[in-house]
Amino acid sequence: MANIRDIAAMTGVSKTTVSRVINNHPYVSEDIRAKVQAAMEETGYVVNGNAVKLSNGKNYTLGVTLPYNNSCYDRLVNSLLFHAREKGYQVLLLPTYYDEETENEYYSLLEKRMIDGLVLTSRASNLDNWTKLKSKGRIVSTEKVAKPKIPMIFPDRKKAYDRLFCELAEQGVTKVIFTNKRDLSQSTSAKDKAECYQKYFGEVIEGQNFFTGIEDYESGYSWVKETFKNLPIPEVIYANADDTAAGIISGLGELGMTHKQDYQIIGEGNQSYSQLLNFSTIDFLPTEIGPAVIDYILSDQGMINVAKEPRFIKR
Repeated sequence: MANIRDIAAMTGVSKTTVSRVINNHPYVSEDIRAKVQAAMEETGYVVNGNAVKLSNGKNYTLGVTLPYNNSCYDRLVNSLLFHAREKGYQVLLLPTYYDEETENEYYSLLEKRMIDGLVLTSRASNLDNWTKLKSKGRIVSTEKVAKPKIPMIFPDRKKAYDRLFCELAEQGVTKVIFTNKRDLSQSTSAKDKAECYQKYFGEVIEGQNFFTGIEDYESGYSWVKETFKNLPIPEVIYANADDTAAGIISGLGELGMTHKQDYQIIGEGNQSYSQLLNFSTIDFLPTEIGPAVIDYILSDQGMINVAKEPRFIKR
C-alpha cells in the first residue's frame, strides 16, 4: 500500500507538501494539490485519520462518563452530542457502572491523547487524585463535587430539594417518602436529599420514608406493588426519575390508588412521562448545561464553578 513517501516520489514534491495537501493546508498551489490528489487516487492511498488528528494536536473526540444507560441522562447526553457535533467533535460514551477501576481507565484516555476532554456525570470515586488527573487534560463535571475543587457546571440539586420539601411542609403535608438508586453512603445527591428532608419531616429511615435500589419504570412498579401491601400510602412520593414515577403510578393504580386523589407524586427530569401522566417534576436543566460544558471544555478558560438553579414544574 502506498504511503506519503511514495506519493511524494510520484509527484516530485516533498513529503511536507503531500502532508499539507492531506491536511487541506491553504498555502499549496492548485496545480500541486491536483497532482497530489490524482496520485493518491491512482495508488488508492488511504489517509490515516488518526495521524492527521494527532498532527493537528487534537483528536476531535470528547469522552462522557456515565454510570449506566438510564433515561435520567438522556436529555443531558443528547444536548452534549448535539453541541459537540456543532463544534466538529464526536462523543465517546463511557459507562462506568460506578466502578472506580473503570473510571481510572477512562481518565487515562486523556493521557494517551485518545480524547481531547472528559465530561464527568455521576462518579464512584472521590477524585482524591485530582492534582494528577488535571495534568492529563481538560476535565469538567456536570455534578457538584464537594472536594476537591474541580471545574464544574452543574444543577444545584440541593437547592431544589430544600425548596421542594419546604413548600410541602408549608402546605401542611406531613407524610412524605422519597426514592433513590443508591443509598446515603454512596450518593451525594441522596445525602443532600436526606439532609433537606430532615429539616422539615424528621429522621430519614431507610425502608420507612426512604427507599433505594429504584431507578426506572419496572423497579418503581414492582416496588409499590410489594411495599404498600404493608405500609399506608403517604401523602407525597418523591421519585428519583420521571420514568420511576410513572411505574409507581401504574403500580398504585392496580392497588386501587389514584394519583392526585389518594396521593401526590413528584418526579425528576421533566421527561414526557410527567406531561402524559400530569405530575410535577424537577427540571435539572440539561439543555442549558450541555452547551455550557462543551464550550468550556473546548476553551482555554481556567477553573469554573457554575451552579444553575433547577426549575420546579408544577402540574
